[in-house]
Amino acid sequence: MTLRLLPRVFSLSAALLASACITPPPDVPPLLQITSANCAAVPDLSTVVPTVATIDGDDEKPAIVTLDATSRCLAGTTGKSLYAIFSIPDGGPYTINVSSVSLGSSILAPKAEMLDAQGAVLHELPTSSFLFRGTNLTSLYRSHAGERYLLVESDPANVGKPLQRVKENVQVNAVATGYVYVEIHTGTDVASTATWSHNGQISVSVVRDKPAK
Repeated sequence: MTLRLLPRVFSLSAALLASACITPPPDVPPLLQITSANCAAVPDLSTVVPTVATIDGDDEKPAIVTLDATSRCLAGTTGKSLYAIFSIPDGGPYTINVSSVSLGSSILAPKAEMLDAQGAVLHELPTSSFLFRGTNLTSLYRSHAGERYLLVESDPANVGKPLQRVKENVQVNAVATGYVYVEIHTGTDVASTATWSHNGQISVSVVRDKPAK
């Protein structure tokens, strides 16, 4: 019996060791001002990033874009913003997962818009529609007919503001006691502070419902 349990204990210990060695994301300083004089009035549809639709339950295939000082920018009524634009495949409706990935002391202040084939705005996703799911700031949106593009940009109205949140860290330790092992769960609440910024990483997933049986 002891020999049969040992591989299970060793397997759990190895998994715990691997999780402890995960490299944290880099700490990227926030970009608080866009100095480019070449910001456009409308997004360039020729720079569209393709997305791949997956079926609900399958592994998602996110399109990932990093916005930084070299990215394209828009000049809007509220100020300049960095942006990326994504295509929406035919065959919807879809659930679209738009995430701003935390990068240490900075996180993109995101807002998004759904556009038609000519680039006209059909629906807006303000910064307030993004909520934390794990470590990512995420908005889930149900697509509609005629929506061909997703425009994600930084929100000048929020850039530079502090963002404070509490993260719960949970540790799991396995202790062998004779013929069985016991999992001990411990946790701590860790307060973190970041700054809304123009730069950051965007992740976009497009998911189709499972076909009806």
